[in-house]
Amino acid sequence: MYKVINKERLHEIIYSMWIEAPEVASSVQPGQFIILMITEKGERVPLTVADFNRERGLIRIVFQIVGKTSEE
Repeated sequence: MYKVINKERLHEIIYSMWIEAPEVASSVQPGQFIILMITEKGERVPLTVADFNRERGLIRIVFQIVGKTSEE
């Protein structure tokens, strides 16, 4: 499991999250996406990587609340 470093509300239903994921940050390329699962048995949600910091091992996702899973 990865650790959420920062969660920021950008707009009423739009959020930004920085996640500590060194393995992903070391090889991610612009335009790629990750599969996010809130729990081990939860729904698989594809999200585009909006930004990354290879040196710190961080990736950033920006998402909009559209249903139960994204609200969690």
